[in-house]
Amino acid sequence: MATIRKACRNCTSSKRKCTIQVPQCDRCSKKGLQCVYDLEPLSASPVDMKKDFKAASSTFDSVEVGYCVIKTLASLPSGNPEIYKHEETFIFDTMRIVVQSVHELLWKGKPALFIHPSLHMHGNYNHYAVLAENQTGGVNHPGFKRLLKVDIKAAPILEALTAVQALLIHITSSLFSLDALEQANAEKFTDLLSVWTQALLLEAQPKLPAALSPWQTWLFGESVRRTILMSHAVALLFFSLKHGFCSNCLFFESLPLDRRLGLWLAESPQAWIATAGAKLGKEVGEQLSSLHVFAQNLDMKSPDFSGDIFLALIAIGHNGRHMNRTKGT
Repeated sequence: MATIRKACRNCTSSKRKCTIQVPQCDRCSKKGLQCVYDLEPLSASPVDMKKDFKAASSTFDSVEVGYCVIKTLASLPSGNPEIYKHEETFIFDTMRIVVQSVHELLWKGKPALFIHPSLHMHGNYNHYAVLAENQTGGVNHPGFKRLLKVDIKAAPILEALTAVQALLIHITSSLFSLDALEQANAEKFTDLLSVWTQALLLEAQPKLPAALSPWQTWLFGESVRRTILMSHAVALLFFSLKHGFCSNCLFFESLPLDRRLGLWLAESPQAWIATAGAKLGKEVGEQLSSLHVFAQNLDMKSPDFSGDIFLALIAIGHNGRHMNRTKGT
């Protein structure tokens, strides 16, 4: 199995520890260096995503295999159209349930996949607020055209975050819709989602609001990380279903998230500190893992996700649907 490079080019060439953060690692940020993370595997044969992979199993109905790119199991078997149809239906149904869960949790004021209601907006406009009123998102939503007028690079970073989150909800709702015309219309905006996500990736750290509490700082960072992860996941999933392959998979598997289970679901700073096993908020910090390493460490285990649908999806998507028997999902 290949090992993903976990350091930028500068730290790799200098043989220094690379502390990953956005948009530059800690060392490059302090030295004023251009930080480039090429995501090249340390040792691996090239993965041709256009190649037809062999059927993973004759009993694919159970979907015990995962879709880890490094394991080259990223494609569905092409020889059995009935199996493909079954799995495609499962994926579309799952994504619709996932989007609906975002609406329901927002309406209840609870943490959703990549949106946390306790992140203070400090007077900035909240673009997903209308969706918290239990309205179904989508490219036909009356607020979608207004959202498209946002200048994502000029907007304050908290507003920009909510704009990307709202766009992600709208596009995901329509990409996995049963309406073919709505789906085709949503596909036209996937490039815009990519541009906005990239802007968020580059601007989040430099524009981090000042004087935030440790909990608010962590919530902001994890909201950004989860939004970026979900944005790439939706695009990769849709285009892999449509074309049979997808690109930028190594980049996707290298994206970071806080690996500690339960922190995201904390609804107060006290609960957050207690869940982290710390005494003070400043002691909690961040413990980041790449998506690949996080999911790989959970493979064949039964972790308690405690209702965190996002982490459960990451684990299932990477390791296979045997993870759906884990606790808390």
